[in-house]
This record gives sequence, C-alpha cells and structure tokens, in this order.
Amino acid sequence: MRFLQLFIHFILLGWLFSWLSSVLARLPFFSYLRRGWQYCWVSRTPFVKNLVIGSIFAILFTGLYDSQWIADIEDLHVDWMIGLYRGQPPLQDAPHFVIVDIDNKTYRQWQEPTLTPRDKLLQLLDFAVTAQPKLIIVDIVLGSEQKTDIGKSQDAALLEYFANYETNHCQTACPHILLASGLRLPLDVIPYDPNAAPYYLEQAPSFLEATVAKSKHIHWAAVLFDRETDRILRRWQLWTATCTDGKPAVVPSVSLLSTTLLAEPNRAARLQTELARFKPNCGSEATILRADFPKRIFKLNDDIAFDLQPSRLSRRILYTIPWRILPGDKPQKTVNGNLLLKRFPAFMPLQEGAQNTALRDSITIIGGSFLEGRDWHSTPLGWMPGMYVLANSIHSLQQYGVLQPPPAWQVLLFAIVLVVLTSWLLTRLNSFWAMLISVAVFIIILIPISFYLFRYGVWLSFAIPLAAIQLRQLADSFKEPMVCKDFFVQ
Repeated sequence: MRFLQLFIHFILLGWLFSWLSSVLARLPFFSYLRRGWQYCWVSRTPFVKNLVIGSIFAILFTGLYDSQWIADIEDLHVDWMIGLYRGQPPLQDAPHFVIVDIDNKTYRQWQEPTLTPRDKLLQLLDFAVTAQPKLIIVDIVLGSEQKTDIGKSQDAALLEYFANYETNHCQTACPHILLASGLRLPLDVIPYDPNAAPYYLEQAPSFLEATVAKSKHIHWAAVLFDRETDRILRRWQLWTATCTDGKPAVVPSVSLLSTTLLAEPNRAARLQTELARFKPNCGSEATILRADFPKRIFKLNDDIAFDLQPSRLSRRILYTIPWRILPGDKPQKTVNGNLLLKRFPAFMPLQEGAQNTALRDSITIIGGSFLEGRDWHSTPLGWMPGMYVLANSIHSLQQYGVLQPPPAWQVLLFAIVLVVLTSWLLTRLNSFWAMLISVAVFIIILIPISFYLFRYGVWLSFAIPLAAIQLRQLADSFKEPMVCKDFFVQ
C-alpha cells in the first residue's frame, strides 16, 4: 500500500512539472532561459547529465535525511532488508529465549478466564525462578486486587511470594524479574482526539507497588512500542515519562532495562539515576513539547551505549526471530549450539514432573498469544505476539546494538563515487538489455554492501541516486528525436 502511495506521488509530481513547463513556455523571458538550457544542459554529454542528476539526488538525500518522505522510503527498504535477515543465526554470544506461552489451548483449558489466573501465574513464576534463568519477563499487567474471595487469596499468595523473594531466592544468586507496567490515559483525555493537548500517561495502580519498590531484583518496565501510520511496529521507546497524581516518573522499557541487567546486573540503580533527569514537570504542559533535554549517553560496555534521547534510526528494531518457521527454514541457533528460541505452552510447566532445565541461563518471557488477549502486532516479519516483539527487541540490542549512521560526508562520498561509476557505465551501453544487465550487476554489488552496512541503515543512500540516473537514461532511450523550437511552438 505504501509503495502505491509513493508511486502516485511520483506520478503527481511528473504532471506538476509538465504543467509548469507549459506555463513557463508562454512567458516572454522563457526564450532566454531556453537558449541557456540548450547550451548548459541539452548540449551536454550523457555522462555529464547522469553525473549531475545523481549527485544532486545524493546531496538532497543526505540533506533531507530526516524528512518524512525520505523516512518513509527508508522504512520500506529497511523492511525489505529485514526480510532478508529473517531467521539469521546470531553472530555473537547471547542468551537464548524461552517463551512460556498462554496459547489458545492453554486459555481454553483454564476455562477462558477474564484475567490471567494469578495462582497459575505464581506456579509459572516459581517454575521459572528455580531454573535459574538470566532474566524473567512477565508480559502480563498485574493491576488492582481482585474482588472475589478466591481472587483475593490468589493475590495474597502472589504478593507474599514477591515480598519474600529476596529472602527465599536471592541469598546467593537469583534472576531479576521484570513486570509489565500498566499505563493508561489521564481521565481528562479523550482517546484519538486530534485536538487534545499534549499529555503524559499515568501508571495504573497495582497491588504490588509497595513490594516492588522495596525489592532489588523486581522491577517495573514499560512494554510500549511506536506504531507507525501503517500500523507496523518498527521502533521501541527507550523510556516512558509519566505523571500519576501529579507525581513525575520515568519507566524504562523492557528492552533498555533487560540489556542493562544482562550487561551488568547491578546497574539498574544507575540507569534509574540517569533516567531521572528526564522526569517531566507535571504542572506545566509546555515541558511536554520540549526537545532541549541534555544529551545523555548511558554506556554499558564498549559495544553498547544508549543515547537516552535517541534518533529515529537508533530506535529501529532489527527483527530476525519470526513467529512461525516456514518450510525450508533452518532453526536459529546460538553460538553455543542451543536453539535461539524455545516455546512451551503454559499448561506444560504445570503438569506433574515437568522439567525446567531448558530455562537455565535463558531470557524467560511469560505471556499470552491467545487471540482474546489481543496482544498481536504487525511487524516487518508479519504478525506476531507481543512476547516475540519483546524477544526481537532485546535480541536486536544484543546483536546489533544501537543503530548509528556513519557521518554524512562518508555517505555522500560513497554515493558520488557510485554515481560516477554508474554514469560512465551507462554511457558505454547502447541497448536496453545491456543497461538492464548493468543495473543487475550493480544490485549484486550493492546488496552485499548493504548487508554489511545494514546496522547503519544507509542502504537507501546509494539506491536513490542510482535510481535517478537509471530513470533518466531510460527516458533518453525512449525519447523521439525532436527539435527544441518545434516543442515550444504555440
């Protein structure tokens, strides 16, 4: 659909330029412009024309890199590149993932409850904790206490488990537990109102608030991602600023907090200190639109450093883990030979004699893919449950780090070199098929380069100038010979 929109935009631009040409042709001074055009452009060789057009496009692309039009085109091509990376095995050592999935079968076995049964969630948590994974992520919002007697007893048992977690499990070593933070709109905000004033989200109340605040190994984390205009999740939010009852706070994302804890388990407090600099002023709406926050780099190690005010590119998720394996796909394995991701229906760990050895040293995510949960999202790799989006976002940071483009002068220099080579090659070819072969050769060269530079998101920087040259060459090859004065005869 977006390809069609871009194509229509190009057609409309072509019609606009044709109309402007007919209008300008009627102006008295246009004859002087025409003679200058014939001398400066029409009489130039094809090589010079190709070189000028390609260079102009390269400069424009570099200068307008942050514009919405360029961003849309870049997203399409990065999506295409992600499709090529689909199912790629990790290049660096990283923990494997285990998904404990409340799938449709489990959901129906549990009699299709409105809320996730907290007694079963407690069993799943204990099953995971005793396996000693590196990290446990609970992708289930645990809000207010339940009203029924059975529900209250389940809440009390879960609360007691978390309250005694440090004492019972963390005397030597225990995994950190990340709980999905419930976020909601303020009461005075109308959903989807285009005229609504800027606002901050609120943190929904939870019966676990006081207990989590006292624990060193249990944390709240946000599970929000940016949904694009085409409804695709491409980018994470590193943190979410909130105002709850007039109190400012900053909630780190699951991706940011997970990567921090995996790199250095004791840096959670330092991360909170860094994020505290971005606390909003809940009494003033003007601060919501501010873009003058200080630049803060949070460095975890030599390979991973976060700009806590990230750019559009640095928030890009490089999806590689698909929801379903297609026929012919090879299983993704870690450097150590383990499966990169294992999925177990949630009813299996609750069975008598279930073994939890597969969870050891893993990143364990407990969540639900059952359809009634509505936790399904469109991604560049197709639809997948929210748990898989979290796994891809964490894996993207572990393998590729934060995406950063190379300096603009390097992009421009490389693009102009390609423009010169392509311009020279196209002027040496006289046939349509020869030109197609040359284009294919350049694509074969560019794709490996794009794979190598994909972590910088600069593949399109070379594609646009080359496309401009090829379109101009095609136009020349199909144009009938014409005398300029005949064209402007009224």
